[in-house]
Amino acid sequence: MLGTTALLAGGAAVALWRHFSRDDALARVQASGVLRVGYALEAPYAMLDPLGQPSGESPEVARAVAERLGLRTTWILTSFDHLIPDLLADRFDLIAAGMFITPERARQVRFTRPTLRVRPGWLTQASRPLTLDYSAVQPSSSFRIAVLQGSAEEAQFRGRPVPADSLLSVADARSGQTAVLLGQAGALALSLPTVQAMALASEGRLAARPAMGPGTPIQQVALALRESDIRLADAVDQALAGYLGSPAHLAMLARFGLGPEDLPTSP
Repeated sequence: MLGTTALLAGGAAVALWRHFSRDDALARVQASGVLRVGYALEAPYAMLDPLGQPSGESPEVARAVAERLGLRTTWILTSFDHLIPDLLADRFDLIAAGMFITPERARQVRFTRPTLRVRPGWLTQASRPLTLDYSAVQPSSSFRIAVLQGSAEEAQFRGRPVPADSLLSVADARSGQTAVLLGQAGALALSLPTVQAMALASEGRLAARPAMGPGTPIQQVALALRESDIRLADAVDQALAGYLGSPAHLAMLARFGLGPEDLPTSP
């Protein structure tokens, strides 16, 4: 009888744990004191500083959020196209990687309030001019466009009736930069801050140009969490509300060539 009672009590405890674990991320990070942050390298959103530590717009925002929540950060590097799968597999609690808010991604993750407003851009060889109208640039087998795997740019161009070999999917921004330098792609379609940073570091070999025209999308960047982690997402949003647009936030943005014009347009 005692064994049966203990078994029933144990079963009730497991059921209770399962009930509260549906949204236990906030309680878990508070108990551990650690916020696990996933990132993928793409300057100026996420990069490594001279000491090899994660930096850039998104990690610095995540770091500020963690400090306001009284948490330490631990960092998990992955590729951009693995950010959402790794988040859903519980490798980390938060994505901080310059991720654009898109309807497709919003069906998979819970985005925070936007942290940045981003215009699209082109990276080309400095000697090769490019039409600036985003909707007018048509990839072809003779003019391939490099796109980051899993990026909004890739989704946009793959939505057009273009030849399969006209797009070069690359694992990261550096690979796209190399493809342009070697002539494997006529241009890299990526965010303007990223291609500007690449052009600046290229010693005149590459040029960055803003994309313009009626088909030009303006994107917003945000941190991302699992859809079920409602309480943690609310806590992150509250921390962001007191940080975004503050003198400390603007000073951080300036370190990466960003400014007030890059602030998000809506909460």
